[in-house]
Amino acid sequence: MIELGGLAPRPRWSLRLTAAATVGVIVIGALAVKLGQLQVTDGSRLAALARSNTVHRIVLEADRGIIYDRHGAPLVENSPVWSLAVMPAALPSSARDRAQELVELSRVSGIAEEKLAAQLLPADPFAPLTVKANLNQAEELAISERLPELPGASIVQRLVRTYRDALVFGHVLGYIGPIDPSQAKQLSLQDYQPDELVGKVGVEAGLESTLRGADGWADVEVDARGEVKKVLAMQPPVAGHSVYLTLDASLQEATAAALGAGLARDHKTAGASVVVDPRTGEVLAMVSMPGYDTNLFTRGISRADYNRYLTDPDKPMLNRAISGQYAPGSTFKMVTATAGLQEGKITAQTLLSCPPYINVNGWIYHNWASYSLGRMNVARALATSCDTFFYQVAAMVGDITLARYARAYGFGQAQGIEMPGVMPGLVPDRIWKQLQCRVPDFNSDACRWSEGDTITFGIGQSYLLTTPLNQAVYVAALANGGHVLRPTLVHEVRDASAHPVKQQVTDVTGSVPASPDNIQAVREGMREEINRPYNMNYWFRAAGVPADGGGKTGTAQWGGSGLDLPTHAWFVFFAPYAQPEIALSIFVERGELSEVEAAPIGVDIMKFYRNNVGAIRA
Repeated sequence: MIELGGLAPRPRWSLRLTAAATVGVIVIGALAVKLGQLQVTDGSRLAALARSNTVHRIVLEADRGIIYDRHGAPLVENSPVWSLAVMPAALPSSARDRAQELVELSRVSGIAEEKLAAQLLPADPFAPLTVKANLNQAEELAISERLPELPGASIVQRLVRTYRDALVFGHVLGYIGPIDPSQAKQLSLQDYQPDELVGKVGVEAGLESTLRGADGWADVEVDARGEVKKVLAMQPPVAGHSVYLTLDASLQEATAAALGAGLARDHKTAGASVVVDPRTGEVLAMVSMPGYDTNLFTRGISRADYNRYLTDPDKPMLNRAISGQYAPGSTFKMVTATAGLQEGKITAQTLLSCPPYINVNGWIYHNWASYSLGRMNVARALATSCDTFFYQVAAMVGDITLARYARAYGFGQAQGIEMPGVMPGLVPDRIWKQLQCRVPDFNSDACRWSEGDTITFGIGQSYLLTTPLNQAVYVAALANGGHVLRPTLVHEVRDASAHPVKQQVTDVTGSVPASPDNIQAVREGMREEINRPYNMNYWFRAAGVPADGGGKTGTAQWGGSGLDLPTHAWFVFFAPYAQPEIALSIFVERGELSEVEAAPIGVDIMKFYRNNVGAIRA
């Protein structure tokens, strides 16, 4: 028997060691189970999550369609501009470095640091966010030099609209601008991006869905800095359709020149003109003055420029051609004549007196002439613009019937042209007046329609209102024998491959309920007005333009009731007389004598048209 040092041997495993080993085995087992779960059970899900962290979809913005005149002359183009953009995911990860970069970005861009941070906070981390658009050359160069020191920042190119002759075409073309907060929710449902530009006014707004096109997309793989490493899939954008307007650029410019010269000659500052084809409803020219520079809006108008437009008493941003509502004055007398003839109250041969005034229930209603013009038929009454003749006819017809004929000619209706802001004007009658009245006693003077309301309605006054566009539609209906056409600004639409997708189609929206003979009797009065012996013929002879057509002047009072009120001047015209192919309306705001201020403008437009009809109609 052998003894070892006299000490009893210790056990190989202590209780503590056994417990530790057990815990270790359990932990390793749990890790193994979890690893197996990650690899087998959750592998595909986690792999997808990993891919989603590195693969991102970016929007490829579509080019906006170009707008041309009817012959293909471009009226707007997409011009490249440079912008400073930041991809939030590529900014420094540490708070300190990120703050330093924001300070530097603020310095080079001129944007407050707090504003930059507020812009970046809700942005898509992997989508470039434009923080300053429309950089000038000096800004672009200065920022480009610093880009190596600014991770996540880049200079990107974007296309903006540049408009031709903005003061001439601006009211028709309109402009594009940022999405308003009130539009954001609705447009987001149509896949608009938050920083996208949309049409605001004019055909840019009216044809937004046609011009916009369809954005594309690209699925890209990015690294930890957010830089694109690979394009995995892509759908290219589709450019918007090109729109060929019905306008002839040369006629538009000539109309603007004639209107501008006429206003300047008579020391007036505002007016409008609309020229249409009475066979199709195509608008050949549409001008409102004063105009405004739409190019200022596409690149971000300054507060000073915007305030200048808003406070200008001549309201340059008001498109008087479609939105200005004014009394038509004597240009309305063709409606009264039509109603009187068709309702059998007069015939083309009926003779009525043209005294200097008439007395209605003690109220005196004057003619423009302070002496009697004798007895006359309806054609001569139109040629001489005898107010007292049409007072009598209006009284025979009555307000309800007169209103019905006015609406049949297109008065009181917002024309369905391809732009927003079209106003309908107003056709009044006794029913309308009572509905407008807020006095409980409908028999009060404020609510009751009077015979004076009726007879002044008959000469285009009373509460009657119209627009230069409605006036053009009206005279076109007289020219073509009574067909009211929907005015249009779209001659043709072509896709990105230049294939036609839409062409102008004449749309007859109504017909005047009058016989051809009665309409012809009215047209005869318009023909006589611009021919000898009447003074209107002077302007045609002076310009060397044959007076082959029909016209009517109108000097409309506004601003109250009584004598010596301010006036607006009108002239409506169509030609040639036998087979009309042009109809126009001229409006001079605060014009004092229509045959002197409005008519010569129309004659100048007609002269240009006759001298260039081959090119215009090509």
